[in-house]
Amino acid sequence: MDIENVENKIPPFYTDSPFSYQRRKTKEVNIGGVSLGADHPVRVQSMTNVSTLDTELCVAQILRLVEAGSEYVRLATPSMADVHNLKCIKRKLAEKHCQIPLIADVHFQPKVAEMAAQYVEKVRINPGNYIDKKTDKQHYSEKEYQMVMEKIAERLYPLLCICKQNGTAIRIGTNHGSLSQRIVNRYGNTPLGMAMSAMEFVAMCNHFGFHNLVLSMKASNTKVMIQSVRLLVAMLDQKGWNYPLHLGVTEAGNEEYGRIKSAAGILPLLADGIGDTIRVSLTEAPEKEIPFAQILVERKYKSAIYNLSEDVEINYNPYTYTKRETKNFYANIPFIVSDYTQREREDISIKEVDSFQYIKLTDIINPSHVKKGFIFEVDEKNELNHWRKHLCTLNCLQDKHPIIWKFIYQDKEWSSFFAKASGDIASLAIDGFVDGIWLINKNFSDEKLYNVSLKILQACGSRFSSAEYIACPSCGRTQYNIEDVLKKIKEKTSHLRNLKIGVMGCIVNGPGEMADADYGFVGSGKGKICLYKGQKQLMSNIDEQIAIDTLIELIKANGDWVEK
Repeated sequence: MDIENVENKIPPFYTDSPFSYQRRKTKEVNIGGVSLGADHPVRVQSMTNVSTLDTELCVAQILRLVEAGSEYVRLATPSMADVHNLKCIKRKLAEKHCQIPLIADVHFQPKVAEMAAQYVEKVRINPGNYIDKKTDKQHYSEKEYQMVMEKIAERLYPLLCICKQNGTAIRIGTNHGSLSQRIVNRYGNTPLGMAMSAMEFVAMCNHFGFHNLVLSMKASNTKVMIQSVRLLVAMLDQKGWNYPLHLGVTEAGNEEYGRIKSAAGILPLLADGIGDTIRVSLTEAPEKEIPFAQILVERKYKSAIYNLSEDVEINYNPYTYTKRETKNFYANIPFIVSDYTQREREDISIKEVDSFQYIKLTDIINPSHVKKGFIFEVDEKNELNHWRKHLCTLNCLQDKHPIIWKFIYQDKEWSSFFAKASGDIASLAIDGFVDGIWLINKNFSDEKLYNVSLKILQACGSRFSSAEYIACPSCGRTQYNIEDVLKKIKEKTSHLRNLKIGVMGCIVNGPGEMADADYGFVGSGKGKICLYKGQKQLMSNIDEQIAIDTLIELIKANGDWVEK
């Protein structure tokens, strides 16, 4: 079977309206009577984190999720035993008059997906490990590559037939850390590799006439996540394949930072009109994800209110991060404008920006009149994407003045405020346009505003002020108390600002999803942990009770420990 080549020229931009909000037009996908895409609102969903074999715990957790506002619930489905228990879970939910659509999360096993598709409303498969197994093969000729594609298509076909017959949707869910070796060899472990991995499966589905699809690109790195989604959308739209998108930052962590990181990954895409359902993945009880997810989908973006007739073209690459070149100013990392007395040496006080030139959204920029730099002031009345016009103008003029982004908010509710700020800053930082940030909200102290600024810059991958944690939300495969363990690890290691530490529930996705971590703490069985240095496993089956101390000893032994 000749599968159409999907690697065509990528359009110059991923949206037809780069300077104003316009929601991407997608087809409608019906998932158990709760449709997404088209004109439907952005849907909120979550995933159980207890064993799918435990009917009572699953049902109780699903009911809590429904009460919190989740519109779909996903369950880990690693085996046939889990599949068969899905029937029991659905029966118990029906007895309690709960009809929420269920999604089976399947890895590795086509037969499991095929059976699950008969009982649930949607099946999630990962193109990185569904049929396309790991291999040591380092090079594929074009003929060999096509032969593998044909084999995958042949093995995928039965699932598509079953889903057609049962009205079951499929999510093709690509994860940064679990791309197949075949894809990595050709495209690298990159946003392009992620997008191409999904596009291959979409091409197969189209070949067989299956269109009940939802797609996702997930990573713990917000840059990678956003760039891969942008690439996927550009490729899909070029083909006329207008499938809806599921958005989420995987392994975001917990507490305030996990929420900030999720907002930094999700909101820039929603601001560009991309995304039809979201999940905020937190290492907490899943029902705690829903309130913050609802804050994100309720964030309002305005359509064009300014004159867009000027002939301005996008002149930067939205698919590869490149920091805008600026004149040397304070430091090479983004700085924070704040009067907080304990700010770091890279940061500056409000008085120190007196020589910067304020620019309004309607101003025409004339860099020759500017001495030190620009202040772009943004408040709730502004349309953030319209600032891209000024940025592209500066690029055309080859201007190198630094830019301070002054964001003014009125929110009295802390979560709503930092969600907006995270999304707004990330929308600019992801493309390298942030030199300094200045948050204004009279409802909060200088200290709170300064500290949340640090967290937002870290979530954007722009500046690191503490250790970075890649922590999964856990699921039915996790067999240790990851929520408590993550808190304890953070208490002991947060001062290690140059390290990334992965805290993962299981070995199914753990090693891959923490691919860029310096150290890894991965569940390997009931109360058992494996420890990693980079991608290399150094210790296995350590008792959970001593695993944290052993991790610290490992960090010290490798010379990466510093005292507080």
